[in-house]
Amino acid sequence: MNIAKKISWISLATLIVSSVFANSQDIPSYSDPCPSKKIDECDECYEISMGKPYKQGYEICEDVLPIAYNAPANIDICRGVDTYVSASFIYWQKLSDQLDLGRSRITSDDPQRYKAIKFSTEYEPGFKVGLGFHFNHDNWQMFAQYTRLHALEKTTYKPSTVDQGNFVSSWYITRPGTISFDDISSDGVRARWKMNLDKIDLELSRPLYVGTHLITTTFAGASNHWMYQSYDFLLEENTLSQHIFIKNDSWAIGPRLGIDTKWILYKRFSFFLVGSLSLMFAENDVSGSGNEDATGFELDKIQKLILRDVEELQIGFAWNSYFTNDKWY
Repeated sequence: MNIAKKISWISLATLIVSSVFANSQDIPSYSDPCPSKKIDECDECYEISMGKPYKQGYEICEDVLPIAYNAPANIDICRGVDTYVSASFIYWQKLSDQLDLGRSRITSDDPQRYKAIKFSTEYEPGFKVGLGFHFNHDNWQMFAQYTRLHALEKTTYKPSTVDQGNFVSSWYITRPGTISFDDISSDGVRARWKMNLDKIDLELSRPLYVGTHLITTTFAGASNHWMYQSYDFLLEENTLSQHIFIKNDSWAIGPRLGIDTKWILYKRFSFFLVGSLSLMFAENDVSGSGNEDATGFELDKIQKLILRDVEELQIGFAWNSYFTNDKWY
């Protein structure tokens, strides 16, 4: 009796399911534009989305992309030695603090006029020479560069012969005070600043492509500076020479980090941007001598040890090309 009831219930359920399935097949085909696909597959972006090897911004598996590194971008000469040289002409302006001659005061005007007597500097020529070597191991390269800039700057101040006033300077050691315009000789107040800079940089780097038109080179190394400065201050007051001489010998050494970027533009023209930062241990030896009011004196040497940060930035355009079937660059 129980078995007969179960069979009757199963038969009834089968009949209902068959009826529902038959009714679903009777729906006209024009009401569903893509009856053989899921709803998401009707979106035109579906195939594009499904065709991507990975979702940008999501995590990826190890086998989705090949394991590789950026392609090397060093200069590759055909059958040439892996050594190269460079030379640059530089035209720099030297700037420094606390070089001003002093200040003038015009007393014949009402109100009185004051003027700072600045030390002026000009652009001076120099040069850079470098030697590099390319390693076969992982396309690394070593580069050493020497920079030289030696220059002498002069500034002269001649007081007005019409106005009445005086000149004040902080360079005096034994006789602080003012000097009348009438007491200063026709040669005026003269100052001379000499600055010699010699610098050697050593870099270890690997140029590489980070785009079809962009090459970057991150480098690490060391930098060594030698700098000599001297400052002469001279005037004649009533035929008496007022003269002081200060000099500073300095050297510095420390690590240097930076990045060199090259944007390739058109027909081998490119735009480059180079920046670097050095943190250097420096020693400064300051000494001097002078003669004021016919009294000579000397300044004991002062030695000062400091940490010096040096920032460098280069911006410009360049043109590069291979020649004679890549035998020259």
